[in-house]
Amino acid sequence: MAIARKNQGAAGDRMPIRRLAELSGVSATTLRAWERRYGLLRPARTAKGHRLYNADDVALVRRVVDLLEAGWSVRDAAARIREGGPPPATAPQEVWPGYRDRLLGAVARFDPQRLDAVYNEALSLYPVDRVTEDLVRPALRTLGAHWMDGETGIAEEHFLSAFLRNKLGARLHHEGRHPHGPRLVAATLPGERHELGFLMFCLAAVGRGYRLLYLGPDLPLAQVTAAATRTSAAGVLLSGTCLSWEAGLAAEVAGAAAAAPVPLFLGGPLAESRAETLAAVGVSPLGTRFRTALDRLDGHLAGR
Repeated sequence: MAIARKNQGAAGDRMPIRRLAELSGVSATTLRAWERRYGLLRPARTAKGHRLYNADDVALVRRVVDLLEAGWSVRDAAARIREGGPPPATAPQEVWPGYRDRLLGAVARFDPQRLDAVYNEALSLYPVDRVTEDLVRPALRTLGAHWMDGETGIAEEHFLSAFLRNKLGARLHHEGRHPHGPRLVAATLPGERHELGFLMFCLAAVGRGYRLLYLGPDLPLAQVTAAATRTSAAGVLLSGTCLSWEAGLAAEVAGAAAAAPVPLFLGGPLAESRAETLAAVGVSPLGTRFRTALDRLDGHLAGR
């Protein structure tokens, strides 16, 4: 049963599902699943059947996202919103341990079909940042710990990483063809080869309406900023995870920030450990949490 509430705002206040996805950070695919399975949304319809949403829908989706970040499942969040009132101090039992067990089981059997099914199910019901934080990263940490303990081989970790890289790259290409929206050039820092988390962040940025030109890992910054100039980009997204902040890298980052015609943004653990240093040379640190990082990115570019 759909949530009983009015959705009869003025026609000028109504928006298509793509715009709701941009404002909420939840993909259109996931929004449709929430409507179909849990009745979380009740959009108006055009004569041709296209969904139209309003500001009430944006607020409702953001409330669901807040509950998901607190550990709720979509099913429990939907039930809680129907009941009304503030959520209790403790969330219901988390859904993620079950997903992690199923995903790691598929990896242990080197079963790409099962792995694909588990990953697609999670991504159809939850925003990409929650899937990243609560499923993918814990699974990779578990595989890394097993490898260090000699319990499993490095093949399992490579199997999952290769699957994710292919899956994320294909989805980024498919969903990144917005005709409008600010263009961003994305690459990891020189020497940085870890890109899975960055790919997931880029996919979340596409969900906010950005157009991404993804250049991949380990590029000289001069090449990245040159691409931003040639494509009239609004900014450059960079990522750094486990790199040491040695003198050569620090000088290259500072030089790129001084010469670039557009702002530079850095996400990942390095952005948190070197936030003050980065800000001092003109690079905006975004941190590691997707939602906070995208809000910071929105605010900075809106100011320009």
